Amino acid sequence: MRTLLLAPLLLAGCDPEGEAADNFEYVDLGTFTTDADGLVNIPWEAPEGVVSTEVFCGPYGYDTIATADDVTSPAGTMVYDDEAPYDGALRVGVLDDVLPVLIPVSPDLPAESGQWSMNLFVDASDLPASVSCGALSRVGDTASANLVDVHIVFVGVDGIAAGMTAQAAEGDETVQAIVSRLGDLWSDLGLGLGTVRYSDFSGDVAGSTTIEGYEEFGNLLRTTEDTAELTFFMVQDIDLGDGASILGLSGGPPGVAGHGGTSKSGVVINVANAVASPEQVSLIMAHEGGHFLGLFHPTENDLSGQDPLGDTPVCSDSDGDGGLTSAECAGSGSENVMWPTAQVGTATSFSGDQGWVVARNPITFPE
Repeated sequence: MRTLLLAPLLLAGCDPEGEAADNFEYVDLGTFTTDADGLVNIPWEAPEGVVSTEVFCGPYGYDTIATADDVTSPAGTMVYDDEAPYDGALRVGVLDDVLPVLIPVSPDLPAESGQWSMNLFVDASDLPASVSCGALSRVGDTASANLVDVHIVFVGVDGIAAGMTAQAAEGDETVQAIVSRLGDLWSDLGLGLGTVRYSDFSGDVAGSTTIEGYEEFGNLLRTTEDTAELTFFMVQDIDLGDGASILGLSGGPPGVAGHGGTSKSGVVINVANAVASPEQVSLIMAHEGGHFLGLFHPTENDLSGQDPLGDTPVCSDSDGDGGLTSAECAGSGSENVMWPTAQVGTATSFSGDQGWVVARNPITFPE
């Protein structure tokens, strides 16, 4: 049975800090209540000179499905329809109990000033239901070369490498190899690392260093600060309930940019193999960080969908088995860092459209 969590989001936080904050605007939209069918209209205003705009609503519970039924631009054009989610230039990610919608995620649908609106559908067992919503926008200039500030939070992983503490990180060979390679990978996006800062997790370290399930994942991300930066939480393991470790998990695509207190406010990275393979950790950070910044998989492994970009490679199911592998898609997808099963040494590139999207994310800024 699906249930709805009615606890409010922490929407009234401080103004974001960081290099990107000068052109960053956040608005608390308040609380909205659905009708008896689970629908509610969420309007938000994008200011003059807008580069990107994002709306997010929740929480609605980890056992409840919610999505954008449709999204309408200031010109009155429906730019997203859940009946045909892959037909347009907008994608809506659904993972847990907060729904963000970011514009743009494709050059074919740039942000524009004026009133946008989203019809939010909440499939809860107890209707009507209430959600809290917020909107954020970036205004100003864009450029081909951009930066993003990064915050790396160590959650009890000093036993993996002695340098995985805030005090030791800047002088640690493993940590710096990871950060350096992340910068190398992102350079193909036209994205560089701005300020990189390190913190030790101040919450329940013992209960957070191994993430078990989406709720623990979301609770960790809710500790993110109100800063216009990309936060990576470094943990010992991530297990979403099937007993298999995964290497990383993002609050996106897209993440809630520059606003803490939500279950989509950052990225969690498994650093168990950091010493043996810092390149693997860097690749996962580049991939999951790309999701946070609004990038989707070019093609899903199970052929269920694709990103909205015109220049990312599309792989076909050449062997007809209903799924895609990196080997099968050599030369037609697996070289892209956003490939679903990106491999070290193979996935090294991004596309021009991917760089265009990232250059307009609310927390990136011209170099």
